[in-house]
Amino acid sequence: PFETIDLNAPGGIRDYCERYQSIYSNIFPQMQRRVDWAGPVLEQIEGERRRKLPGDKLRDRQIWRDRRLMALAAHKRKSAKDIGE
Repeated sequence: PFETIDLNAPGGIRDYCERYQSIYSNIFPQMQRRVDWAGPVLEQIEGERRRKLPGDKLRDRQIWRDRRLMALAAHKRKSAKDIGE
């Protein structure tokens, strides 16, 4: 899930967390052990993502992902046409 967030959020994981932390906190206020998405947790997640995918390679990965999604959509359209749907 963190790769998806990293690739989809305009400012990466930090941007996503800043925008959605309050929403998740409001949805799950009854949880006894809530995770604060700031500070050490966010630093750890960002660090692990940058180790797996350096920031200078992020755009290349987004382009790769977009091309794969377009190829999948084309395959689905062709398959549906081939079986007459």
